[in-house]
Amino acid sequence: MTNRKQVARLMAILGLLGVVMSISAQSPASTSDADQIAGLMRSLGDHSKSPSDVLDPNLNPDERDKNLHHFSTSQYELSMTPTSGIPAITGDAVSVPVRVHFDAKDGNTLDANSTAQFIKRNGTWYFSNFAFLSWPAFLIVVLVVGLLVGIGYAAVVVVLMLRLFKHGPLGVNGIKMFFPIFWPQLFRQTR
Repeated sequence: MTNRKQVARLMAILGLLGVVMSISAQSPASTSDADQIAGLMRSLGDHSKSPSDVLDPNLNPDERDKNLHHFSTSQYELSMTPTSGIPAITGDAVSVPVRVHFDAKDGNTLDANSTAQFIKRNGTWYFSNFAFLSWPAFLIVVLVVGLLVGIGYAAVVVVLMLRLFKHGPLGVNGIKMFFPIFWPQLFRQTR
């Protein structure tokens, strides 16, 4: 009879142990906020989660579509590396300075420093937006100014060439017209 009691006790202990292990295996391992944010960046880059799954579910539909437009192709490459680590998180929103490399394989590329915004909803972190994939305003200004300077330069060279042709063979002036320092002199010659 004592053997039966020992076997019954052993079975009860093993059963209880099995129940405890089953319950503990079902509860997700708690991760820190910083780990969740790092996991979000990693999962977006390695395609383990879709962009719509990691974007703030409370965004209005227009903003959501605007943000998801960056990922209009599924063949993108994305790597985000925090430039100074993930800062201390004290609330339900955090900004993380990151180095972003993005290539959408459709001509849309970006390789720059930016800031990723995150927000916590019901205990889960999401990207607030995908604004970190937008070109910084500084680069847009530099691009526009560069284009305008290039167009202006080409226009002046063409005007000079046409005016110089009217006065005969170009000679040395054909080389001078490509250097802005000579433009005032060349324009005076063509009056």
